Formats: sequence, C-alpha cells, structure tokens
Amino acid sequence: MAKLLHAAPGEGLAYRTYIRTVKGRNNITLTTLEHMAQAFGLSIADFLAGQADIETWARRLDANSIRARLAQIINTQRTQRDLFCYQMAKLLGVSEATFTKLQRGTGNVSVDTIAAVANVLGRNPATFLFCNDDC
Repeated sequence: MAKLLHAAPGEGLAYRTYIRTVKGRNNITLTTLEHMAQAFGLSIADFLAGQADIETWARRLDANSIRARLAQIINTQRTQRDLFCYQMAKLLGVSEATFTKLQRGTGNVSVDTIAAVANVLGRNPATFLFCNDDC
C-alpha cells in the first residue's frame, strides 16, 4: 500500500481516495484503477478480469487504450443499431455529455459506467474490453 499512496503528486492515489475505495464509497475511475493495478504489479485487464482468461495483448492496455476500445465498441454498436447519439446515450443510461466523452474516448470514465455499458450491450462487464469477438 505504501507504493500506492506515497507517489509523486499527481502520480499516486490520495489517501482519501484509497479509504473511500476500500470502504466501497468510491466510483473508481480508470485512472484510479490504473494506479492501483500498477501498485500491485498487475495490468488493468488482470485487475478487472480477475481469474478470467484474457489474451496477452489485453494485458498491455493502459487507461487511454481502454478508453479508445470502449469508444470503438460504442460507436460500432450505435452504427449497427442505427441510432442517433442521443438515443444511444439514453440506451446506455448516461447523459449526452457523458456519451460524447465515451464516444470520443476522453474523460476519466468510471468502472461502473463501463459495467453499465457492458450490461446494456449484453456482454460480460469484466472481459468485454479485452476480447476480439463478442464476449
């Protein structure tokens, strides 16, 4: 835990964030998850997927790569479903502003939002970002 909390400013986790996360009172973002995974010597994919079998390439994904994959999945699904952005946002249960960030792969998306997107798309929330096909 010391490595997690005692990093240079802006590189680690604030003690408050750590405590809120441990107590289950924090909606963990990809940035926080990336810090935690690094502190434990894990990839983000391993941290999220747990014991699930994931491809080797997925273990190399950082937070920015995951945002880009999520954006790709969302944009593909929106196109396949022939939906406008506001309709896809409503389907996913997010505001249009949040959808715009998701669609562009920007912002600090939360793990809860990723799970909600996966559930709406009928995919496994822990692994759908780390596979090449529909899983």
